[in-house]
Amino acid sequence: MNSPVVIGNATLYLGDCLEILPTLPVMDLFITSPPYNMGVSAGGGFASKFIRNHGHYDPAGGYRARGGGGKWTGGELADGYEMHDDAMPWPEYEEWQRSVLLACWARLADDGAIYYNHKPRPQSCEVWLPTALNPGLPLRQIITWARAGGINFAPTHYVPTYEWILLLAKPAFRLRDKGASGAGDCWRIPQESGTEHPAPFPLKLPITILDTVSAKLVCDPFMGSGTTGVACGELHRDFIGIEKSPRYFEMACKRIENAQRQARMFA
Repeated sequence: MNSPVVIGNATLYLGDCLEILPTLPVMDLFITSPPYNMGVSAGGGFASKFIRNHGHYDPAGGYRARGGGGKWTGGELADGYEMHDDAMPWPEYEEWQRSVLLACWARLADDGAIYYNHKPRPQSCEVWLPTALNPGLPLRQIITWARAGGINFAPTHYVPTYEWILLLAKPAFRLRDKGASGAGDCWRIPQESGTEHPAPFPLKLPITILDTVSAKLVCDPFMGSGTTGVACGELHRDFIGIEKSPRYFEMACKRIENAQRQARMFA
């Protein structure tokens, strides 16, 4: 494990989250969104490694011809992430995510919570739900992130325009106050566009979470380009981030440093 990079109130680790999480202090909160395994359908269909030869893969309708459109065609995720092809065998993927959630739970304060962003996926005739990844932790609530439009058109289902945030919480977890409950359980937040990372979640998502809780130490085990860390920098919360990709890690360092610099200017 490499030594962490410390940027103000952020401590950033380059490496595998399953190796690093057990070494960390107890966290007040986890906010994360893992790779979605978009290269393989939940029904077992194989996708991303053949995209260059067969075109875009739609979990509901199989391959589309090359150049036939779709979010992943010609984009970075056509070949997965830098260090992850996003095409694990589905049982292996589910077991991996359960292991990560258990590792987070083991480092969670007695009044802490995990905000876990994932996406329900309609298959040709049956939907797969992110609750399949929960290893039996207490599911307090499912928050709906309503995105701006969708891409997965197919005659078998209506195009999905939302994702979920599973709120996995210890019994003593509470929101900041009664008024914070007014944020509701459906957050209408447009997705990010024009970013270097292939699958970021919007900054407003972690900011909405942090605005409604009193957590002081926050962790993202799939830090990506550092969006959760940027939100923590803007709202003066301590942050620990873990990222496996050197490219995205460097991206996160720059974004978090910039966010903290701006926060100091406006303090």
